[in-house]
Amino acid sequence: MVDRGHAVSTVASLSEQALRERLQPHLATVSAPLPVQRPIPVMIYGDVLPFLVESWRGDLALDVLGTYVRFADFERAALERRPEVLVLELPALNSDMLGRIRDLQAHSGARRMVVVYGFGTQSVIGRLQHEAVVTLRSPVTARELEHACHVDAEHAAALRSLPAEVQTFTEEIPLRRFNGEQLAAVATTASGIRCECPHHLADLVVRINAFEAYSADCEDRNEQDAALHAQLHRTAAKARVLLEEALEALIQYEEIDLAAPH
Repeated sequence: MVDRGHAVSTVASLSEQALRERLQPHLATVSAPLPVQRPIPVMIYGDVLPFLVESWRGDLALDVLGTYVRFADFERAALERRPEVLVLELPALNSDMLGRIRDLQAHSGARRMVVVYGFGTQSVIGRLQHEAVVTLRSPVTARELEHACHVDAEHAAALRSLPAEVQTFTEEIPLRRFNGEQLAAVATTASGIRCECPHHLADLVVRINAFEAYSADCEDRNEQDAALHAQLHRTAAKARVLLEEALEALIQYEEIDLAAPH
């Protein structure tokens, strides 16, 4: 329920029956079969999502015109090719992105914007939703992304998820050990062990990367709370390093070649 946008305080004390009743509208929307229709022209921007989309191409009822990891390239291509849907994966949502999203939609002529986010504030998410931007909390599945690209504005509310809380860091921070393409490769590689630990751990690293970016931005924007946010940021970085070490051990155990095409 939290992943679907409900505050912990409002659902923690509910009975199982009450939780099921609240969850039912979300399940009904996500599980509803998509109507047969022509593939919608879509362009994808992000850090990890572009590589996931490439691995999903055979399963997506979308006409993926291009996937981009550089915003400038994505913006230029969107203006030239004018797709119907633009999908942006943003680890941290802040008010600065609102203007860029509006401008991109206006100049590209896109009929729909889908924002996949890691962390953000309720005010920013609310403003996007008010402007009929479909928001999805990462990670997303191929099915969820496809549905978000097809869904019309009046049904978009059922897909909207509200963000988690704010956090941050500072001081000497170790560089990321894995880039988006490598994490996507681990997330989509068949596991030789009887569980999904490599996939889940790669997802955790993606989430902690998003949280680091969000918390760093929050630290810059909240001078009064800078010390607290710096501590939270450092803590997030330490957690990320530990997760990366565990993921590296799994990659070695599974003999996953991150340089090989997946």
